[in-house]
Amino acid sequence: MTDVLLLMDYQEGICRSDGVIGAAGMGAQAEQRGVLPAAARVLEKYRELDLPRVFVRVAFDADYQRLSSASPRFDGFRGRGLMIEDSDEAQICSEIAPLPGERVVSKGCVIPFIGTNLTSILTKLGATRLVLGGVATNMVVEGTARVAADSGYAVTVLEDLCASSSIEAHEFSVGQMLPAFGSVQHSEEYLARLA
Repeated sequence: MTDVLLLMDYQEGICRSDGVIGAAGMGAQAEQRGVLPAAARVLEKYRELDLPRVFVRVAFDADYQRLSSASPRFDGFRGRGLMIEDSDEAQICSEIAPLPGERVVSKGCVIPFIGTNLTSILTKLGATRLVLGGVATNMVVEGTARVAADSGYAVTVLEDLCASSSIEAHEFSVGQMLPAFGSVQHSEEYLARLA
């Protein structure tokens, strides 16, 4: 079984308490839960073992042609000029910044399978299991888990690599929703098996 690590939406504007999106609570939750240090530990092990990993981010072109979602959640992005691909807020957080040659997928909606080349990347990598971490738990992680499971991938969610805008939203997702689509584990438990 080939595991591929998907590190999703760990961006400066999302995972910081003063970020353009994170200021609404998601950044504070990510900081309080220690999501970035946990993600960095898993990424370090993947790099050490030379296992496949893919970074995913929300990042728009200047004309918002990449915006594929009709969700009200994205209504204000264009008007406020948020998450333009070269902006500071759209960059992947420094704690887990991709190295040259590591794969980065930019998306214009919540789920990274839509409007991107993620499926072809996973096919080339021979992926059979997707190992997920990201912010927010009840958005990108849950949405990706749903699509991945329905697409035939085994799914493992690393709970301590995830955060939502509130602890209640996070706990509902990992306790009630995500177990229907795959395994929910702590990263230490997962890494012990990986080693």
